[in-house]
Order: sequence, then C-alpha cells, then structure tokens
Amino acid sequence: MPDLYAVRVLGVSRQAVRLSVARVHPDAGKPAPHAVFALMLIYDPIEKAEDAEFSNYRHLKDAALVREVGGRKVFTAEWMNANAQAFVSKVTRSGPFLDIQLTHPAWGEHLRKRMAWQTTAHDVGPGLPAEPRVPAMEQATVPRSPGERTPKNVGAGAKKAATAKSPAKKAAKVKKTAVKKTVAKKAAKVKSAAKKTARAKQSG
Repeated sequence: MPDLYAVRVLGVSRQAVRLSVARVHPDAGKPAPHAVFALMLIYDPIEKAEDAEFSNYRHLKDAALVREVGGRKVFTAEWMNANAQAFVSKVTRSGPFLDIQLTHPAWGEHLRKRMAWQTTAHDVGPGLPAEPRVPAMEQATVPRSPGERTPKNVGAGAKKAATAKSPAKKAAKVKKTAVKKTVAKKAAKVKSAAKKTARAKQSG
C-alpha cells in the first residue's frame, strides 16, 4: 500500500500530542479526527523502529505502548477498533494538524518533537467506546475494590505484624517483671532485718 500522509511531531506534552499530517497521495482524504487513525499514527514510530530514519531513537522498543499492545500480531484492525479509545480520549483537527488527547501520559512518551515519517495509516472510523487504560505496572498498584490492599498498605500491615509482641514475648516480660518485684521485696526484708538487729545492739 502506498504512503498516504507525511507526519511530523510538532509537540508532545503529558496530556496531548500535536501532529502535522499532510497528504502525499492524491487518494488520501483529510486526516481523520478519530481515535483509531490517531492511534495508528502514534504507533507508527514503534512500527518503524528498525528503519534507518529512526536509528537515533533507541528507546522506541521499550515504550509503554509496546508493552501494552504486545507486538504487531496484536495490533490488528479489529484490536484497534476495540481499543483505540482506551488510549486516545479525543482528537481535533485544524487544517493539516491533529491534536490528540491521551488517556495517560505513557501512551505518547515515545514520541519526540520533530520526528517525521510517511504513513499508510487511514481512516477506519472512530472505533468503539472503551475505558481509559493505564500502564500494566500502575494497574498492579491500584486496588480493585475498597477493601483490597495495595502493596503499600500490605507492607505497612506486615511491618506492624512484625513489630507486634507475640504471646511468648509478653509472657517473658511478665515473668521478668515478677522476678524483679520478688527480688526487691527480699532486699527490703533483709534491709529491715538489718536495721532491727542494729537497734537491738544499740539498746543492749
């Protein structure tokens, strides 16, 4: 399939990506303000990571989007239609420019300003509604229910349990206290007896 558009990254922020998408093929229509088309464009640099023009961008293979998508076999038209809106919340078009709002900063972190390439990406519709997605590593730290503990509070609970006194330790402490009291009582009796003896000698 021939290239349809020339794409250039004009800006990248935590919330959005701004792309210039210019037609290079006579059959190409206006760039579509749809999530599926936007996701295709965002994924293009990853797809082209081994091309010479991207040889300076060694980080592409480790991008969060790579880990989430799981490779080319998963990144199919059917998958994109079902999942695009999980990554792209909104797309607006102004002439040849597309402003792509992301559902999470990680989905655009692999893009760099002035990246440029040509693409065969094309409009296949807006895609199906999908819940916003976060990277898998962050999902592991988010409780699925109000009563479910995260690694953070699990650690706190373990620490509390580790510092709590066991019954054996409590018994040992009680015994030690009792011994101290017994010794103190005996010492007081000896001291009292010594005083009495001393008084008796003085009176005699």
